[in-house]
Amino acid sequence: MAFTTVQGTVTRTFFNGKGAEVTEQFKKRDGSEGKTRWTAWFEAEHGLSDGDAVEVSGMHSDQIDEWTDNEGGQRQTVKRSLNKAKIRTGQGQRAAVSAPADEPWASTPTESRTAQTGAQSSYTDEAPF
Repeated sequence: MAFTTVQGTVTRTFFNGKGAEVTEQFKKRDGSEGKTRWTAWFEAEHGLSDGDAVEVSGMHSDQIDEWTDNEGGQRQTVKRSLNKAKIRTGQGQRAAVSAPADEPWASTPTESRTAQTGAQSSYTDEAPF
């Protein structure tokens, strides 16, 4: 499984506060808006509410669901999940649910490198193209 970070809005909470659906919005190459729904599974209650803007990290897994539409056609949907999810510091986050400082994802690589060396870095998460 790959480690994945998702930034989006909480659209649903469930499983006694240990599950949350996060909807990530993005712009497609053709300029239209796209959405991806992720299910984040936490080991403890997360304290999130519907409408919270969050950044969540966890172990990425996908499951393919097959179903029949109203016209009798076979369809497939990919369910995307983040297991052992952690809430990262970020936009719209409540302080009560921030990640502990000793967590490897509590800061960005730039923040970590700056704290260790005192030097600024040119590191960026942006794609080079």
